[in-house]
Amino acid sequence: WKAAAKTFGRAEAVTTPTRRAADFLEEYTHLTDVHAISCGINADHYTPNLKADGPNHILFVGRITGEKKLDVLLKAFQKLPPELNATLEFIGGGDLLNPLKQQVKNLGLDERVQFRGYVTDEQLKESLNSAKVFAMPSIAELQSIATMEAMATALPVVGANAMALPHLIHDGENGYLFEPNDVDDLTEKLTRVLTADKKELMRLKKNSLKFIKGHDINRTLDTFEALYRGEEVVDPDPELTDD
Repeated sequence: WKAAAKTFGRAEAVTTPTRRAADFLEEYTHLTDVHAISCGINADHYTPNLKADGPNHILFVGRITGEKKLDVLLKAFQKLPPELNATLEFIGGGDLLNPLKQQVKNLGLDERVQFRGYVTDEQLKESLNSAKVFAMPSIAELQSIATMEAMATALPVVGANAMALPHLIHDGENGYLFEPNDVDDLTEKLTRVLTADKKELMRLKKNSLKFIKGHDINRTLDTFEALYRGEEVVDPDPELTDD
């Protein structure tokens, strides 16, 4: 942290994607005025899925590695009520891909869990549109572009109440937060989405679309351009949308 403070202290401005991450950086480097500026997303590149029916398909997108806590997601998936006929899809690769595949095999879930590896942008959009809920059990997200892509597709999101995820997941509004590493809590929150009636599911979907507006890429670019010009910048508030 001492080395980080020395390096960052030479910069005219220091930025990070969320206020929580900025507070974390300020606490450990003793820097001040770290800017919280969303990475931003071009939501127009994604097609909102406003269907209120379809199979109970759960999607995860990201690195298959330790801090993502995918063993927690897998255990929660196994505990879902059998009558839901839920399926689970993993997109991405990483050092724990093969161990996770072996865990799926050991649990006898081969027919219900799919590993896609790395996919094209179009394949990603297809998977997002085929899902009913997006799951992000990670405890180390500084923002989570994958979660933002899911929101731009109008998916409800269930994620860990850790790091930056609460900035994106408004508990009870566009999805649910669960206690990190708590398998039973994650199971309950996934079940809540998968058993929601059409009216409730549509409410969650529309709220995802509403909240992603606060992370518009143009707002991000305008802020960075102002920083480069040396102007005084007020960090954009992603909670403020046009609605």
